[in-house]
Amino acid sequence: MPAPHNGFKAALKAGQAQIGCWLGMADAYAAEIAATSQFDWLLVDGEHAPNDLRSILDQIRVIEGSGCQPVARLPIGETWMIKQYLDAGVQSVLVPMVESGDQARELARAVQYPPKGIRGVGSSLARASQFAAIPDYLTTADDQICLLVQVENRLGLDALDDILTTDVDGVFVGPADLAADLGYPGNSDHPEVLEAIFDALSRIVAAGKAAGILTLDPAMQRKCLDLGVTFLATNIDVTLFANAIRAAAETSLALLPEQSISGVARTDAAGKYLQQLCKHWSHKAEVSFDENQGYVSFPSGNRLTMTADSDCLKLVAETGPRGDLANWQKVIEAHLVRFAFREDFSVDWSA
Repeated sequence: MPAPHNGFKAALKAGQAQIGCWLGMADAYAAEIAATSQFDWLLVDGEHAPNDLRSILDQIRVIEGSGCQPVARLPIGETWMIKQYLDAGVQSVLVPMVESGDQARELARAVQYPPKGIRGVGSSLARASQFAAIPDYLTTADDQICLLVQVENRLGLDALDDILTTDVDGVFVGPADLAADLGYPGNSDHPEVLEAIFDALSRIVAAGKAAGILTLDPAMQRKCLDLGVTFLATNIDVTLFANAIRAAAETSLALLPEQSISGVARTDAAGKYLQQLCKHWSHKAEVSFDENQGYVSFPSGNRLTMTADSDCLKLVAETGPRGDLANWQKVIEAHLVRFAFREDFSVDWSA
């Protein structure tokens, strides 16, 4: 009986685009939920998520039973660590920050048994061989291991052609690290970064290797598929959950009433103070004003509407359902008092 068939590797080899999702929740229950989706593959992240080998193994187990194909990203491409992942039954591994052809060649040796490679022989103890229940594991395992490497900085780009001559199955381009290394941290959409990404993906495809990338941008996803990318991650479980739970909370809190209070300040310079306050807050809030009307809206939900009459400044202060209205009143009044230091100025909030 041979080693289990790696459907993910077979699909990449056949040029069939595989759509996946990144898993960073570091929890088997969350992975099991993700595995009920129709993604072709799910990647368990050991680099930037709080995972260890046991937690990764727990997630791999539930993914294997779902029909999705599991992939695991190592924290680093150490030979001893690769051996542990493979013995645990992980058949598709992604290794970050590969910067040379020699490094890629060593990684290829690390995932193969002697005489071709250097993977330690301990399969009788390993889950990978179903604890020695697969008699042909040692002679068939190599063909079912999928080695993917990440190119994500200048060094990796410079060495890409050499990396593509090695026995790696695919090359993943990492946009975030690449953007930072090119001098544009947090800006993967910069034209120079995009040019480098598209050039790298095209070279990977032309070399007959599987090309991969993670991007949440639908237009970028379409472009990458058109270039021939065959393992494309389109979502991350952490961001999906964070966005959904925040939106749910916002929707639910909208069921509660807004907080509002009106006030009036007696002054002959109402229009002047109204404009001063709007200008003062214009660098961090949305404002609109003229000499008679002013409106300020902060991202926090704090809002202020002002109306200037000939002898008074009328105010309406508002916050969201959970805002600190009392503190917002104090902030408004403190600023106006500072502008009106030449007169005895105060706001009557009982108006």
